[in-house]
Amino acid sequence: MREFIIVGLPNSGKTLFTLNFAAYLGSKQVEVTFRTYDGLITCRHFSIDEAKRELCSSSLHKTRSLQSVVLKLAIGKTAINFKLTDTCGLTPQINHEEAIRKGMAQTIGFMRSADFILHIVDLSLLTKDYLNNTGSIDHHLYDYGVSRHNYLLLANKIDLPGARDNLSRLTAAFVQACIIPVSALHSHGFKEVKAYVSRNI
Repeated sequence: MREFIIVGLPNSGKTLFTLNFAAYLGSKQVEVTFRTYDGLITCRHFSIDEAKRELCSSSLHKTRSLQSVVLKLAIGKTAINFKLTDTCGLTPQINHEEAIRKGMAQTIGFMRSADFILHIVDLSLLTKDYLNNTGSIDHHLYDYGVSRHNYLLLANKIDLPGARDNLSRLTAAFVQACIIPVSALHSHGFKEVKAYVSRNI
């Protein structure tokens, strides 16, 4: 089964994208498998709305470990399963909480074994200075992703004011990336993401 890992900064929209993409593919409920950095695995069933209420938050680092859902995609007359894994958000600072530090280390380590990397960037926060900073987390994720040739950049929050202008700046800065503008909140761009997934499972 192919596994797609979702990475990015905290609050870039990773968990909301995961759950709304599951809903877009027809899931009314999800079984979320939680994998902690110390190897503990637990599973919980949620409706999509329940999962969003419990797993999504505007506070930083709500997600602290790997959270996976197995989804089904119809290709012709065949239904193929794939795994979509949400991760702990990455920051350049060393966090004071051990669980968050280990969650970020788990994310970085897991990127090496994932079949595909979906990198989410928050368009609403992009500035010219940030895009010119080649030492940023997003630049490091981009550099690693394009070197692996299994990388898709999701430009999130395209529905917000100013996002279109920032999208053109992002495209100019990350010239080797395949970029799909999306709104994790409103499911914009999900048709294109579904097509990408269907080509690669």
